[in-house]
Amino acid sequence: MFPFNRRPTMISNARFRWTRSVALLTAFGATLVAAPAVAQVTGDYDTERVSYVNPRDGTELSAGLTVPPGQGPHPAVVLTSVAGTDPAIERLVAEGYAVLTPELRGFAAVEPLLRATFSDLARDLAAAFTYLSSLAVIDADALALVAQGDNAPPAMLHAVDAERAIPLVLMAPPAYPGVEAFRLEQRWIAERQGADPSDIEALDAYVREIADVALNVEGPYERRSRLEGVRARSSVELPRNASFPADERQMRFFASRFWHDKLAFDPGSTLARLRSPALVLIGTEDPNTRLEDYLEVVRQGLASAETADGTVCVVPGRTRHVFSDAALEILVTWLSAHVKSARGDDGTRGGRTAGCLDHDGR
Repeated sequence: MFPFNRRPTMISNARFRWTRSVALLTAFGATLVAAPAVAQVTGDYDTERVSYVNPRDGTELSAGLTVPPGQGPHPAVVLTSVAGTDPAIERLVAEGYAVLTPELRGFAAVEPLLRATFSDLARDLAAAFTYLSSLAVIDADALALVAQGDNAPPAMLHAVDAERAIPLVLMAPPAYPGVEAFRLEQRWIAERQGADPSDIEALDAYVREIADVALNVEGPYERRSRLEGVRARSSVELPRNASFPADERQMRFFASRFWHDKLAFDPGSTLARLRSPALVLIGTEDPNTRLEDYLEVVRQGLASAETADGTVCVVPGRTRHVFSDAALEILVTWLSAHVKSARGDDGTRGGRTAGCLDHDGR
C-alpha cells in the first residue's frame, strides 16, 4: 500500500496542506493499492486461480474463475472491478453464471500498468473472453461483461471492437472526457475540504496545465521533466487521490502512457460506436458533480450509440466500488433478459427495468 496518500486538513496561504492517510479507492489507478481481485467466495463454490495470455504483446494475465455446481455449459460474466467482488460473485453464481474476475496488469507492481495503454487493457479483456470461450464448462454463446467505475473505459473499448456484440453493464462509468473528468474530480475533493474560490481557480489551471503537458509533449522523460517544472511553479497541490502518489513521484504517473490514455479518453465518442446491448447503473451518491448533469451526459452518450438496446438506471446509494443488493437485483434481472441463462431463459429482451429510481431505455 502506498504510504504517501494525503488528506487535506486546511487551506491557507493559497496552498493546500495535507496529512498522510490511507485514501479510499477513488479512481482506476486505485487498483495499485486495492485488495486482490481473486475473490474468496463464502458460498458453496470454489474460486480457481487461472492464467491466460494477451496474444498481442505476450503479457501473462491472471484471474479468478468461479463456476456454479453442475456440468454446464454455464453462461459466464467477466467482472472487472477494484471493489470487493464477493457479493456480486455470490449472486451471479447463485443465478447460474460462471464469473471470471481478471486481475489488472500492474496489480503487483506499478510499472506494467503505467506502461499500458487503454487499448492494451481492452485486449486483456478480449483475452479473458477467448479463455472463457475455450472452456467446455462455459457456454461461449452466453457471455456478458460487467465493469465498474474507472475500469469501464477498457471495457467500453473492448465492447466496440469485439467481433460480436456482448451484453455490457457499466456501473458508475466516467461520463466526461478525461481532462474534464480529472478537473471535476479534483475540484470536487477540494471544495469538500473547504477550498476558497481563488484556490479552486488555481487548481483548475494547474490541472489543465498538467493535462496539456501529459497529452502533448512527446517522450516520457521530456514529459516528466516538464511536469516536474509545472508542479514546482504551482501555488496549489492536487487533493489526495489513491490514483497517484502525493510526493515527488507524482509526475512520473502523469508522464506515463496509462495517464495519457486516461486523460485522452472520451466516453461519448466511444459510446457512439457501441453495438452491444448496454445497461448503465448510476447510484444517487456516485457522481463527483451534480447528479442531473452527470445523468444528462451519460444519456446523451448512450443515445448516440449504434445499439438500439441501451438503458440508464438510477439506483439508491452507490454503484462505484460497491455492489449493493439493489444494484445486484437490477443487474441479474437485466442479464436474464439479455444472456441465455443456465435456467433455460431464451434471452428475450424485457421492457422497463424494475427497481430503477429513474429510468431511460431505448
